[in-house]
Amino acid sequence: MCNIMVSEIKNKISQSNSLIDESFDVKKTSEYQLILQIGTDGVLLAVNDKSKNKYIAFEKYTFQNIYSFTPISELLDILAKDSKLIPHTYKWVNCLLVNNLSTIVPNPLFENENKEQYLNFNVAVNENDVVLSDDLKNIDAKNIFALPLSLKTKLDNLYGKVNYHHFSSTLLDNLLFENKNQNGKKVYVHVQATHFEIIYIEGKKLIFYNTFNHHSAEDFIYYLLFSCEQLQLNPENIEIILLGEIEKNSALYAIAQKYIRNIRWGERKSNVDYSYQLQTLPKHYYYTLFSDYIA
Repeated sequence: MCNIMVSEIKNKISQSNSLIDESFDVKKTSEYQLILQIGTDGVLLAVNDKSKNKYIAFEKYTFQNIYSFTPISELLDILAKDSKLIPHTYKWVNCLLVNNLSTIVPNPLFENENKEQYLNFNVAVNENDVVLSDDLKNIDAKNIFALPLSLKTKLDNLYGKVNYHHFSSTLLDNLLFENKNQNGKKVYVHVQATHFEIIYIEGKKLIFYNTFNHHSAEDFIYYLLFSCEQLQLNPENIEIILLGEIEKNSALYAIAQKYIRNIRWGERKSNVDYSYQLQTLPKHYYYTLFSDYIA
């Protein structure tokens, strides 16, 4: 790769955050778990010291003007030189893929040899993509998704064995697990940089799940209120629980307060420990990163 191309690609990356506990030991990474969450918006990384069930490191990298997964393998090459977490050997590596190329199929209708057809019926899949599926144990279904081959090849070369999952599998299974003994209606709104997910749960049943792009606060509230209307939910009495990368002083939260009466902040998993540096992160941030896929 020529120097000009390297420079152009490097300009598309910025490090937003790096929190690494003093207990992180590069000589012991073969005992740790690495979780990567990768999308066209950027990369999140977390390291869990499984012997202590404690997250001890976190990094966030943001991508600018990246609209497909094609250049991401080259971006990872650059990150591997700068990151304090990527260039090591780990006992476990989980990759959570963030894209909109996924679909849910109930187990009674699922046949593994037909998973490509199920996905192609709902979304346009690149011919070079690898089609995989996650078990959604709490709704007896499969989440079928497309994994870019270039990304899989890059990570397999870096780490050998990698467990690939769709981020929505982690999101849905963990929320359903949290609500397995609950009653009532809840709407979760999981926010990321350019899109957000709405999950409507009645008791332990998943009623609705969808992803929406947002470029403004007006986009955000339009899709949220439209979804409530279609689900016949009254914004005056339904409970909305916010997760993900939404700030308390953001335009998104301000406009939601205007139209939704009952809003509260969710929290990431509390059955694991977090180093004191990571405890500075808002508790509703990075829900999927810090929630292991329920295997």
